Amino acid sequence: MEIKNSVLAWAVLTALAVVAILGLVYRTPEQAPPGQTLPGQTVPGQTLPRQTLETGTLKLYLSDAPLDAENVTGVYISINEIQYHLDGQWVTCEEFEGPQTYNLLELTGGNSALLGNFTLPAGNYTQIRFMLDIPEKGSHKTNPGCYIKFADNSTNPLFAPSGGGTGYKAIGRFEVTANGTVEVIADFDVRKAVVVAGSSYILKPTIKLMVTVNY
Repeated sequence: MEIKNSVLAWAVLTALAVVAILGLVYRTPEQAPPGQTLPGQTVPGQTLPRQTLETGTLKLYLSDAPLDAENVTGVYISINEIQYHLDGQWVTCEEFEGPQTYNLLELTGGNSALLGNFTLPAGNYTQIRFMLDIPEKGSHKTNPGCYIKFADNSTNPLFAPSGGGTGYKAIGRFEVTANGTVEVIADFDVRKAVVVAGSSYILKPTIKLMVTVNY
């Protein structure tokens, strides 16, 4: 009888050992020993680190070519927004706080205005656009945001064919490197950009982007 009981006890212990081994072998990936976590798992109150997006800095300047008209003392533009083109979409530079008004005639002869230091995703860019406070011809009689000032202190509003809807585009290739800085000048050439149509002045986009420093 004692021998049978011993054999039975040995069989039970053996079966329990087999079950325990199988449990370890066939543990699902989501399971882990008590008090431990598998790679990629979190415990309550714990978050996994996110992948860091590589960025660089765009220092964007505004300048203008000299104007020959002696009777013009100012060409004013008001910028509401600056946007850059990335992956087929226009993205707003949140670091630019508009509206900001500039007299382009003060930005000639090597002078320029710093529009801002913008943090952009690292990559290659070909377009920037300026959303101006400028209406389409015929929709407004005056334009306090964009206008020409003459020597006799009179002013004449500037208009744009599409108003301020599609923005004033600047074309030119530049690269933003990870943790790097690129300095770019947007050159408003007023002599080519402002066209007289009857008694109205139309602003046509002819901006070029020029890279000055990349480090």
